[in-house]
Amino acid sequence: MKNTLNIFAILLVGTFVFLSAINYMADNIEDYETVPLPPKKARTITSHNPVIKVDATSRNAWTLVDFSSGETYTIEDLEHEKDKLKLYPWDIGFQRTKIITNGGLTNPHGSVGVKNLGSIDIDTVGVAPETGYLRDEKSYGKVINKAIASWYLYRTRTHNIESQKNVYTVRMADGGYMKMRILNYYCGREESECRSFMCTREEAACYFIEYVLSQNNGKFFSSSILSQTKTPAPKTVN
Repeated sequence: MKNTLNIFAILLVGTFVFLSAINYMADNIEDYETVPLPPKKARTITSHNPVIKVDATSRNAWTLVDFSSGETYTIEDLEHEKDKLKLYPWDIGFQRTKIITNGGLTNPHGSVGVKNLGSIDIDTVGVAPETGYLRDEKSYGKVINKAIASWYLYRTRTHNIESQKNVYTVRMADGGYMKMRILNYYCGREESECRSFMCTREEAACYFIEYVLSQNNGKFFSSSILSQTKTPAPKTVN
Protein backbone atom coordinates (compact mmCIF):
# COMPACT_ATOMS: atom_id res chain seq x y z
CA MET A 1 0.00 0.00 0.00
CA LYS A 2 2.82 2.37 0.91
CA ASN A 3 4.61 1.67 -2.39
CA THR A 4 1.42 2.37 -4.33
CA LEU A 5 1.04 5.74 -2.62
CA ASN A 6 4.67 6.63 -3.40
CA ILE A 7 4.21 5.78 -7.09
CA PHE A 8 0.98 7.78 -7.18
CA ALA A 9 2.71 10.77 -5.59
CA ILE A 10 5.57 10.64 -8.08
CA LEU A 11 3.15 10.49 -11.02
CA LEU A 12 1.16 13.38 -9.60
CA VAL A 13 4.25 15.55 -9.18
CA GLY A 14 5.50 14.63 -12.68
CA THR A 15 2.14 15.49 -14.22
CA PHE A 16 2.10 18.83 -12.40
CA VAL A 17 5.60 19.73 -13.63
CA PHE A 18 4.77 18.71 -17.21
CA LEU A 19 1.53 20.71 -17.30
CA SER A 20 3.25 23.71 -15.74
CA ALA A 21 5.91 23.63 -18.46
CA ILE A 22 3.28 23.38 -21.22
CA ASN A 23 1.31 26.29 -19.77
CA TYR A 24 4.46 28.41 -19.49
CA MET A 25 5.40 27.77 -23.13
CA ALA A 26 1.83 28.52 -24.26
CA ASP A 27 1.84 31.83 -22.38
CA ASN A 28 5.23 32.80 -23.81
CA ILE A 29 5.01 31.32 -27.31
CA GLU A 30 5.91 34.65 -28.95
CA ASP A 31 9.30 34.54 -27.26
CA TYR A 32 10.01 31.21 -28.89
CA GLU A 33 8.72 32.28 -32.31
CA THR A 34 10.96 35.33 -32.43
CA VAL A 35 14.18 33.49 -31.57
CA PRO A 36 16.19 33.51 -34.82
CA LEU A 37 17.39 30.29 -36.37
CA PRO A 38 21.11 29.59 -36.04
CA PRO A 39 23.13 31.10 -38.91
CA LYS A 40 23.96 28.91 -41.88
CA LYS A 41 27.32 27.29 -41.45
CA ALA A 42 29.91 28.99 -43.67
CA ARG A 43 31.28 26.93 -46.54
CA THR A 44 34.92 27.21 -47.53
CA ILE A 45 36.07 26.62 -51.08
CA THR A 46 39.66 25.48 -50.73
CA SER A 47 42.58 25.04 -53.08
CA HIS A 48 46.33 25.27 -52.79
CA ASN A 49 46.11 27.55 -55.85
CA PRO A 50 44.65 31.08 -55.70
CA VAL A 51 40.84 31.29 -55.77
CA ILE A 52 38.84 34.32 -56.86
CA LYS A 53 35.14 34.88 -56.14
CA VAL A 54 33.15 36.53 -58.94
CA ASP A 55 29.71 38.02 -58.27
CA ALA A 56 27.67 37.30 -61.41
CA THR A 57 24.25 37.46 -59.75
CA SER A 58 22.87 40.29 -61.89
CA ARG A 59 20.49 39.29 -64.68
CA ASN A 60 21.33 42.40 -66.69
CA ALA A 61 24.87 43.55 -65.91
CA TRP A 62 28.11 41.75 -66.75
CA THR A 63 31.05 41.40 -64.37
CA LEU A 64 34.35 41.67 -66.25
CA VAL A 65 37.42 40.23 -64.55
CA ASP A 66 41.06 41.18 -65.03
CA PHE A 67 42.76 38.08 -63.63
CA SER A 68 46.21 39.71 -63.75
CA SER A 69 45.23 42.26 -61.11
CA GLY A 70 42.09 40.72 -59.61
CA GLU A 71 40.11 43.86 -60.51
CA THR A 72 36.51 43.64 -61.68
CA TYR A 73 34.45 46.01 -63.82
CA THR A 74 30.71 46.24 -64.42
CA ILE A 75 28.97 46.70 -67.75
CA GLU A 76 25.29 47.46 -67.30
CA ASP A 77 24.33 47.09 -70.97
CA LEU A 78 26.63 45.12 -73.22
CA GLU A 79 25.01 46.35 -76.43
CA HIS A 80 25.14 50.05 -75.58
CA GLU A 81 28.45 50.15 -73.68
CA LYS A 82 30.76 48.45 -76.15
CA ASP A 83 33.24 51.32 -75.89
CA LYS A 84 33.94 50.27 -72.28
CA LEU A 85 34.96 46.82 -73.50
CA LYS A 86 37.93 48.48 -75.20
CA LEU A 87 38.78 50.70 -72.23
CA TYR A 88 38.91 48.10 -69.46
CA PRO A 89 41.82 45.62 -69.21
CA TRP A 90 39.61 42.56 -68.75
CA ASP A 91 39.90 38.89 -69.67
CA ILE A 92 36.61 37.10 -69.02
CA GLY A 93 33.07 38.35 -68.34
CA PHE A 94 30.32 36.63 -66.33
CA GLN A 95 26.54 37.00 -66.11
CA ARG A 96 24.70 34.15 -64.35
CA THR A 97 25.71 31.02 -66.33
CA LYS A 98 26.84 33.01 -69.38
CA ILE A 99 30.52 33.69 -70.09
CA ILE A 100 32.15 35.98 -72.65
CA THR A 101 35.79 36.77 -73.38
CA ASN A 102 37.68 39.87 -74.42
CA GLY A 103 38.14 38.91 -78.05
CA GLY A 104 36.39 37.87 -81.22
CA LEU A 105 32.87 39.13 -81.83
CA THR A 106 32.46 40.50 -78.29
CA ASN A 107 35.42 42.83 -78.74
CA PRO A 108 37.31 42.60 -82.05
CA HIS A 109 40.07 44.72 -80.50
CA GLY A 110 40.72 42.14 -77.77
CA SER A 111 43.06 39.17 -78.02
CA VAL A 112 41.71 36.81 -75.36
CA GLY A 113 41.18 33.19 -76.34
CA VAL A 114 40.27 30.02 -74.42
CA LYS A 115 41.27 26.39 -74.86
CA ASN A 116 39.39 23.57 -73.12
CA LEU A 117 41.79 20.91 -71.81
CA GLY A 118 39.01 18.76 -70.39
CA SER A 119 38.70 17.04 -67.03
CA ILE A 120 42.33 16.81 -65.95
CA ASP A 121 44.41 17.68 -62.90
CA ILE A 122 45.13 21.40 -63.15
CA ASP A 123 48.58 20.92 -61.61
CA THR A 124 49.67 18.67 -64.48
CA VAL A 125 49.48 21.61 -66.90
CA GLY A 126 53.05 22.91 -66.90
CA VAL A 127 53.05 24.92 -70.13
CA ALA A 128 50.22 26.74 -71.88
CA PRO A 129 49.50 25.38 -75.39
CA GLU A 130 50.56 27.71 -78.17
CA THR A 131 47.58 27.02 -80.45
CA GLY A 132 43.92 25.99 -80.34
CA TYR A 133 42.50 29.04 -78.57
CA LEU A 134 38.91 30.00 -79.45
CA ARG A 135 37.48 33.49 -79.47
CA ASP A 136 33.90 34.69 -79.13
CA GLU A 137 31.60 34.04 -82.07
CA LYS A 138 27.90 33.94 -82.85
CA SER A 139 26.16 30.59 -82.47
CA TYR A 140 22.39 30.14 -82.79
CA GLY A 141 21.89 33.87 -82.43
CA LYS A 142 24.02 34.24 -79.29
CA VAL A 143 27.60 35.41 -78.84
CA ILE A 144 29.56 32.72 -76.99
CA ASN A 145 33.00 31.25 -76.67
CA LYS A 146 32.57 27.60 -77.64
CA ALA A 147 35.58 26.53 -75.59
CA ILE A 148 33.93 27.47 -72.29
CA ALA A 149 30.21 27.94 -73.05
CA SER A 150 29.39 24.39 -71.88
CA TRP A 151 31.28 24.69 -68.60
CA TYR A 152 28.39 23.33 -66.52
CA LEU A 153 25.96 20.45 -66.17
CA TYR A 154 22.25 21.17 -65.75
CA ARG A 155 20.52 18.73 -63.42
CA THR A 156 16.94 18.33 -64.63
CA ARG A 157 15.67 16.73 -61.42
CA THR A 158 16.69 19.60 -59.15
CA HIS A 159 17.12 22.30 -61.84
CA ASN A 160 20.55 23.17 -60.49
CA ILE A 161 23.92 23.97 -62.03
CA GLU A 162 27.12 22.05 -61.42
CA SER A 163 30.53 22.81 -62.89
CA GLN A 164 32.11 20.10 -65.02
CA LYS A 165 35.37 21.27 -63.44
CA ASN A 166 37.23 21.21 -66.73
CA VAL A 167 40.59 22.92 -66.92
CA TYR A 168 41.00 25.82 -69.34
CA THR A 169 44.03 27.71 -70.52
CA VAL A 170 43.45 31.35 -71.37
CA ARG A 171 45.48 33.64 -73.58
CA MET A 172 45.03 36.85 -71.62
CA ALA A 173 44.54 40.48 -72.55
CA ASP A 174 48.03 41.42 -71.38
CA GLY A 175 49.65 38.75 -73.57
CA GLY A 176 50.26 36.27 -70.76
CA TYR A 177 48.58 32.95 -70.07
CA MET A 178 46.45 31.50 -67.30
CA LYS A 179 45.07 28.10 -66.40
CA MET A 180 41.75 28.00 -64.55
CA ARG A 181 38.98 25.77 -63.27
CA ILE A 182 35.49 26.69 -62.03
CA LEU A 183 35.13 25.10 -58.60
CA ASN A 184 31.68 26.25 -57.47
CA TYR A 185 28.67 28.24 -58.69
CA TYR A 186 26.59 28.84 -55.56
CA CYS A 187 27.09 31.69 -53.12
CA GLY A 188 26.18 29.95 -49.86
CA ARG A 189 26.40 26.26 -50.65
CA GLU A 190 28.69 23.76 -52.23
CA GLU A 191 27.36 22.40 -55.52
CA SER A 192 27.26 18.87 -54.10
CA GLU A 193 24.56 20.00 -51.65
CA CYS A 194 22.28 20.83 -54.58
CA ARG A 195 22.24 17.33 -56.05
CA SER A 196 19.46 16.09 -53.79
CA PHE A 197 17.34 19.24 -53.41
CA MET A 198 16.75 22.48 -55.26
CA CYS A 199 19.06 25.36 -54.40
CA THR A 200 17.33 28.68 -54.99
CA ARG A 201 18.22 31.05 -57.80
CA GLU A 202 19.00 33.70 -55.20
CA GLU A 203 21.86 31.50 -53.99
CA ALA A 204 23.31 31.09 -57.49
CA ALA A 205 25.87 32.86 -59.68
CA CYS A 206 28.83 33.32 -57.35
CA TYR A 207 31.72 31.78 -59.24
CA PHE A 208 34.65 30.40 -57.28
CA ILE A 209 37.49 30.06 -59.77
CA GLU A 210 40.85 28.42 -59.17
CA TYR A 211 43.53 29.97 -61.36
CA VAL A 212 47.28 30.15 -61.89
CA LEU A 213 49.04 32.85 -63.93
CA SER A 214 51.91 31.82 -66.15
CA GLN A 215 55.46 33.01 -65.82
CA ASN A 216 57.72 33.67 -68.82
CA ASN A 217 57.00 31.85 -72.09
CA GLY A 218 53.66 30.49 -70.91
CA LYS A 219 55.18 28.26 -68.24
CA PHE A 220 53.43 27.66 -64.93
CA PHE A 221 54.95 26.95 -61.56
CA SER A 222 55.07 23.26 -60.77
CA SER A 223 52.85 22.07 -57.93
CA SER A 224 55.90 21.59 -55.70
CA ILE A 225 56.90 25.22 -56.15
CA LEU A 226 53.32 26.39 -55.67
CA SER A 227 53.14 24.62 -52.31
CA GLN A 228 56.16 26.66 -51.15
CA THR A 229 54.79 30.02 -52.23
CA LYS A 230 52.27 32.10 -50.36
CA THR A 231 48.81 32.03 -51.93
CA PRO A 232 45.68 33.97 -50.99
CA ALA A 233 43.63 32.50 -48.16
CA PRO A 234 40.70 30.32 -49.26
CA LYS A 235 37.52 32.26 -49.89
CA THR A 236 34.62 31.66 -47.49
CA VAL A 237 31.10 31.29 -48.83
CA ASN A 238 28.79 33.35 -46.65
